Amino acid sequence: MIRSMLAGMLATVLLGSDLEPLERVGRLSAPAIREASGMVASRRFPGIFWVHNDSRNPPELFAVRRDGQLVRSYPVAAPNVDWEDIATDDSGHLYLGDTGDNHGVLPIRVILKIDEPDPTRLADAGFAKPLPILTATHYHYPARQRFDAEGLVVAGDHALIVTKRRDHQPAEVYRLPLQPAAPWRPLIAERLGFLPGCVEPVTGASLTPDGRTLAVVTDRSVRVYESAQLADWTLVGSTSFDAPDVEAITWEGTDLILVSEDRSIYRVPDRRWRTRSREKR
Repeated sequence: MIRSMLAGMLATVLLGSDLEPLERVGRLSAPAIREASGMVASRRFPGIFWVHNDSRNPPELFAVRRDGQLVRSYPVAAPNVDWEDIATDDSGHLYLGDTGDNHGVLPIRVILKIDEPDPTRLADAGFAKPLPILTATHYHYPARQRFDAEGLVVAGDHALIVTKRRDHQPAEVYRLPLQPAAPWRPLIAERLGFLPGCVEPVTGASLTPDGRTLAVVTDRSVRVYESAQLADWTLVGSTSFDAPDVEAITWEGTDLILVSEDRSIYRVPDRRWRTRSREKR
């Protein structure tokens, strides 16, 4: 409780005292979604969003509408050690980021690639079979450092991981290829740089399909960055808000959709994040 209050006070100092409420557009209806931790908008199926739970929950993937109504749920053939985010590409794949490490004790983390299922397809005899893992990209950080990370995006044939810093230092961005030469040999994540001004713990990330604009969310803010080289990120917009435990973010056109642990779904319209930046660029 005390830690939460202090975090809120710090966010108020950093982002301003006028934290605004978010526009609530829905609520995740499925009781099985106990602690939403990642969300991404489908590029193949309009109106579909993919959601998963945090650790201590079964390995399941949920297709939902923007209002939170469940369309389908799918078991996944991999354990949920600490799933923190989900990403997609233009080739019909989803990527589950088992990237969390709350206590700094996990030397190796992994990104799981699966085929995106068709949620409009009627159930058949094989419907209950777990979604198979196509590739598992294991990795560690340079010098065997250990970071918690709750932001994952995919840019071309690479994954970008955004760290969750708790020491008031800017969030860092790491990169690794998604086609490792040796499937079971962990890669070393390459540090690309940091996100200027993002000194609160990042709880989710999303990249536009063109790979140029990155949005990250904390428990009190959204920040939007642009980069031509995926390294030197420039802040182009931000907004603060008043909503509990926001854990996931995804693009919907130029608007942003957020999900909190209490299953609420919020929208941040384009005009809000573009005009509410309080940072010096």
